[in-house]
Amino acid sequence: MARHDMYGMRGRWSGAVTVEPGRLTFSGAIGSSAPHAHACVQVLEVTAGEVVLSDAYGGEVTTRGRAVIPAGVWHEVRASPGARGVSAYVDPSAPAGRALAAQLAAGDCAADRVAGWVACAAPGEQRDVEAPLHPRLDRALRLGVQRAGGPPELSELAAAVGISPSRLGHLFADQLGTAYPAWRRWMCLRRAVEAVRAGATLTDAAHDAGFADSSHLSRTCRAMFGLTPTEAVRAAGWRNGSSGSVQANGGGAGRL
Repeated sequence: MARHDMYGMRGRWSGAVTVEPGRLTFSGAIGSSAPHAHACVQVLEVTAGEVVLSDAYGGEVTTRGRAVIPAGVWHEVRASPGARGVSAYVDPSAPAGRALAAQLAAGDCAADRVAGWVACAAPGEQRDVEAPLHPRLDRALRLGVQRAGGPPELSELAAAVGISPSRLGHLFADQLGTAYPAWRRWMCLRRAVEAVRAGATLTDAAHDAGFADSSHLSRTCRAMFGLTPTEAVRAAGWRNGSSGSVQANGGGAGRL
């Protein structure tokens, strides 16, 4: 399949997004996305057409079925015309996310290599998560999720649970497979998604979710999904009227 022009991908993604505790799921027409890395475990199920996945080392795999992409690995998505499917983004702290990470870790391929994302994705017996979360990490996760405005800086959260910042950072990396700053950005992005879904403008959603400004939200969205917030909102069907514009403060188009 010929490589798709990443700058011509606008409008390819089109479907619906559901937001549940520990999971964000897109279903519908799959498009292409620029190289990115998200702080969650992605489960991609291609039901029509095909999708080419690429890793940071130039490896490529074409899938017409299932792939599981670990948290924190750079990858690119190129979809054939008419590709459809479901893409679930599972929080690494959720039981399902940890089970998927354990499934990938049990494979023979390196986590950041595309071959393992397809080879280890075949449905099979559910793998149990052997070790419980460290009590301080478990408390930190709950505090971070509950805090208004999104999770705080690592030092503040570590102080709240009575542990050093370096130790808490190691727990995130060791038990969740992602660095704390990445997890924090993912939680803020989820908050922004939920706010937009409820009718907020992109600008208001950015502030409510703990981003410094709409540009910060835009950079985070591109880094984690390979799409701008406007592209993501349109893909989810959250448009304003027939024009498809996304409203920002003052009624202007919210193109970030």
